[in-house]
Amino acid sequence: MDKYNDIQQEAIDERIDSFIRGTMTEEEETAFKEEIKADPELRAQVLATISLIKGIRTQEAEKEKVLFQKNTKNKARSIMLWACSIAALFVILFGVYKEKRYRDLSAIVSPYYSEYSMSEYSRGDDIDSVTVAHLYTLFNNIKEQRNVSDIIEELEPIYASLDSDIAYSTYANDISLNLALAYIKDDQIDNAIPVLKKLEEDNPDAPIAAKAKELLKKLQE
Repeated sequence: MDKYNDIQQEAIDERIDSFIRGTMTEEEETAFKEEIKADPELRAQVLATISLIKGIRTQEAEKEKVLFQKNTKNKARSIMLWACSIAALFVILFGVYKEKRYRDLSAIVSPYYSEYSMSEYSRGDDIDSVTVAHLYTLFNNIKEQRNVSDIIEELEPIYASLDSDIAYSTYANDISLNLALAYIKDDQIDNAIPVLKKLEEDNPDAPIAAKAKELLKKLQE
């Protein structure tokens, strides 16, 4: 399965490269643009690749400008170009590592996302409707957004107040699980583990505990 996913990702990477280089046919480019609009993860990969290339090009252009203005000697120019190449390689490798890490973590949490229905959870009063609408937005953004740091900052105080805040305590398990998912997606594994352990301990034999246990096992493999 992993080999299949790797082959599939290689095909996607080749299409992204062809799109950025402008070697697609007009029909292929039009179809690919539609895919980018419909697929947030594909759009994020394309933007990340473009940003990486632009950063490298900008860095190289600045280095060349400095070398030209200072009219350095050939030896110094060679050293600077070598350093620039090493720096560019580091940027590429680091970018590739971060992208792979993001995909790996997203693959871990992906099976545990669930649709959060306001009609299913709401008790019907106005205050509760506001609470559920707020949680609905946060939980679905965890699934859809690449950068979830702002969502984590918003969920952390809610999670910390579950014992005293009646409005949110009704949804304690959902809040705990989704905060853990956000932590994992943001590569904050050390923060996710205690949340999952507490979720498992507080809900023995419940389905939510089984999910927490599975996630803990995957994180500790």
